[in-house]
Amino acid sequence: MKKPKIAVLIDWYLPGTKAGGPVRSVFSLVTLLKDHFDFYIITSNKDLGSNTEYSEIKPNNLFTKENINYYYFTDNHFNTETLLLLINEIKPDLIYLNSFWSFRFSINIIRLKNKHLIDSPVLLAPRGMLSKGALSLKSFKKTIYITMAKIFGWYKHVLFHATNKQEEFDIKSHFSSANIKIASNLNSGTLIKNTSIKKPNTLDVFFLSRISEVKNLHFALEILKDIPSDIYINYDIYGNLEDKDYWTNCTELIKVLPKNVTVNYKCELTFNEVQQTICNYNCLFLPTLNENFGHSIVESLLSGCPAIISDQTPWNDLEMHNAGYAIALNNKQGFLDAIIQMAKLDQEAFSQKSKAANSYISGKIAVEQSINLYKNLFNGTLKN
Repeated sequence: MKKPKIAVLIDWYLPGTKAGGPVRSVFSLVTLLKDHFDFYIITSNKDLGSNTEYSEIKPNNLFTKENINYYYFTDNHFNTETLLLLINEIKPDLIYLNSFWSFRFSINIIRLKNKHLIDSPVLLAPRGMLSKGALSLKSFKKTIYITMAKIFGWYKHVLFHATNKQEEFDIKSHFSSANIKIASNLNSGTLIKNTSIKKPNTLDVFFLSRISEVKNLHFALEILKDIPSDIYINYDIYGNLEDKDYWTNCTELIKVLPKNVTVNYKCELTFNEVQQTICNYNCLFLPTLNENFGHSIVESLLSGCPAIISDQTPWNDLEMHNAGYAIALNNKQGFLDAIIQMAKLDQEAFSQKSKAANSYISGKIAVEQSINLYKNLFNGTLKN
């Protein structure tokens, strides 16, 4: 039986990893569902923030690898006309957008759809970009665009994909009549045992995300400034240095931390390095402004690392399950207390918390159920 064609548009994709969660989401999605759908990933031929094109990719050319189809645009080849020609060549039964704000691979498609130059149905995953936290950055331009979109009904023929009830609420708050379907993000990570050593009054903690304002690293560093002198913290930072000016501000905060707090920028981690690296730590500390899913949170819990995060993610019941803490961003003392409590644990108490993290996330992520949700989501949106 011929599989339905789905064109998946995303700004950056593998072998690049700097764009974080959306890349992970799409990778997990196509890996787990490629037996059911014929995926065409349309993307750019370089990573986020990079001017270097992928040497191992033949760009501006449709090719197939491991039953997934790919097209990588170079900058000098990309324009609206070439994008439209590619879509007409593929003739997808569904176009799946993975950004609200991408001009190339989202807004462009919305414009073509409204001009009736595309007849495929469009499914749009905002990837958390309509949340309050995300919209607080560069808010003026975003407010103007959303206002215009509502006035002219640019999104009235688009189906929205929300990954949880909060994202559904965020979408509805801007597009009240939007047609929205909910399906949680997929993650192809596996459950592994934490191998870290835990001594009382010490904590090996890590940050795993893009280095950008929305991930709130500076807030984490401000919390660590108040760690008591008898508590020893090692905080390793993993992630793409997306915003160099922001990182410069963070390094100034690092310089004034007390001697009992050590902070190191490590590197970026590829997908296959993440879990084998972070299972050697005691805890994730990520007080993010917003996550509609949070792959680093999920992978931390899968690796037996309790998480200290903000309450701006779907994982707000961590403390109830002894798997970590989800704390309001206006409660700095709460974050400090959580770090101190984690630091004071001995190996036995930490092992209980680590096992609880494993148990919590394995109960939350039902892969087969999620696959069926996506099959229903896509099949219910396909062109007849």
